[in-house]
Amino acid sequence: MTKLTQKKTQPSLEPYLKKLISKSRKLNDGKVADYIPELANVDTKKTSITVMLKGGDSHDAGDANTHKMTLQSVSKLIILIGLLEEFGKDKVLSWVGVEPTGQDFASIKYLDWHGPKPSNPFVNSGAICLCDKIPGNLAERWHWIDKWVTKLFNQPLYVNQSVYNSELITGDHNRALAYLLKSTGFLNNPVESVLKTYVSLCSLEVTTRQAAYLPALLARSGCEFDHKPIISSATVDVVLALMATCGLYDESGYNLVMTGLPAKSGVSGLIVAVALNRAGIAVASPRVDYKGGSIRGQYMLEQLSNHTKWHFANAGL
Repeated sequence: MTKLTQKKTQPSLEPYLKKLISKSRKLNDGKVADYIPELANVDTKKTSITVMLKGGDSHDAGDANTHKMTLQSVSKLIILIGLLEEFGKDKVLSWVGVEPTGQDFASIKYLDWHGPKPSNPFVNSGAICLCDKIPGNLAERWHWIDKWVTKLFNQPLYVNQSVYNSELITGDHNRALAYLLKSTGFLNNPVESVLKTYVSLCSLEVTTRQAAYLPALLARSGCEFDHKPIISSATVDVVLALMATCGLYDESGYNLVMTGLPAKSGVSGLIVAVALNRAGIAVASPRVDYKGGSIRGQYMLEQLSNHTKWHFANAGL
């Protein structure tokens, strides 16, 4: 007699995501990241979620059709992945560390006291340092970024010029970080050239549908839906570890406990998260807390993880 085993089924996502969006819209704490003037003008009501399952099926809710936002610090994943693939872990970790800071993501004090090497690739100093390591001049660095963007999102992305101009004009805090890096030998190229590269990355514009492709790629160990490898499993291991420990700055521990989803946030209100071997997730809403994380976005990730049992501790079950 054949022994029958019950196949585990995924709870229906579409109705649940709609309810989740409705609940998240009731949260009105936080404010937009108005220290970047152009981000002060965004519609604070916009709220979106996309879940891209391992097999390629994608599920959206909220304003996913129309809601556009810039990557901001989510873009730090692009340079980290590209440089790991081209230079290897040892070389990249000679440029940046792997430890969380417990401080503001743009802290000059922390870099000055604990440097000269930036603590990790997700704080601003770390990402600015890595932008400097992209080979070539400004135009060649942008060509490199465009190549990796197309690989990691399966399509080109484009710079929001208004956000770019706004960030570059008001970016003196990041200039200070860059000059400190320059003074200690961790920056080789001219400061303004490196900053233009960094701000271009931050100003790339996406929807949650576009953004979910990258965490879905990480969820599949770097392989395309047809199992074609896009990035190495060794790179995926490093990136997921850093997302888990540093991706939401000093909210990373709380996020990992509550969701079990390695994630990366940006002050535009976008968060991308990885459900290991299951799905890539992108959530977005522009009201952020004082640590830079989307309040509605973090709520949606926590509730979704509880609903689906996607905590990493359940990945092998």
